[in-house]
Amino acid sequence: MTANQMATDLEIRLDRALSFGSPGYEDFELSRVLTQAEFMYVKKYISGLTNPKGYGFEETEARGQGFSSLIQSASNLLTSAEQGGTFPNGTFYDLPEDFMFTIQETVYVDRPNCSTGADNLEALVQVVSHDEYNRYKRNVYRKPYAKGYDATVFRMYFSPQINNLNPTVDSTPKRHELITDGTFNIVEYSIRYLMNPPDIVVDRQNPDNQRNCILDEFTHDTIVDLARDLMLEIVKEQKLDAEIDIDNFE
Repeated sequence: MTANQMATDLEIRLDRALSFGSPGYEDFELSRVLTQAEFMYVKKYISGLTNPKGYGFEETEARGQGFSSLIQSASNLLTSAEQGGTFPNGTFYDLPEDFMFTIQETVYVDRPNCSTGADNLEALVQVVSHDEYNRYKRNVYRKPYAKGYDATVFRMYFSPQINNLNPTVDSTPKRHELITDGTFNIVEYSIRYLMNPPDIVVDRQNPDNQRNCILDEFTHDTIVDLARDLMLEIVKEQKLDAEIDIDNFE
């Protein structure tokens, strides 16, 4: 469905719920509630822990296809302009502005080579917590390394560089920190990630300005149902007796 079609479908379901007594809604109201419902859908089904079926992203064909339009790639990420606060041998990398979650990452590092001077080697990326970093950083068997045809780097989470002096200025992109042991360097860092879905925009006066839901078509009906439930809460009307039947959604 297009954004306008989803809006029309939503109004029809609200009219049915309220015995055809519902007032009309402005496009911006419908845009907002459909966008909220889209985000709720993503949060509910991206993890197997948050839905009755227990299936998360890529655990079934339905989940994989439903979220496939959110999968993006970013090659050779740039190092952050601001590097203050890194751990020893750590480097901050800026993530894409629409970044939500990492789903795959690739790191190439350099390594000494007697004949050519250095070769690039794909390293295993090990995501570590701050507690794990403290335990592993001095452990010769667990810390980052590059030896022969094998290498490992640590990857840690870190906040964007927020402009506290001028809150009207947007913060910089989210960042990851990659850490080596100091004997080798990171040559390239690339990721595949799930993007934040763009807002749904309803514009029935100028249809060319509408922005459709980018999730797979078969998710749209459930998103409209979620939007209906949200709208009923917003206008403080009584909830539907028949709850949205998404427990068996696949």
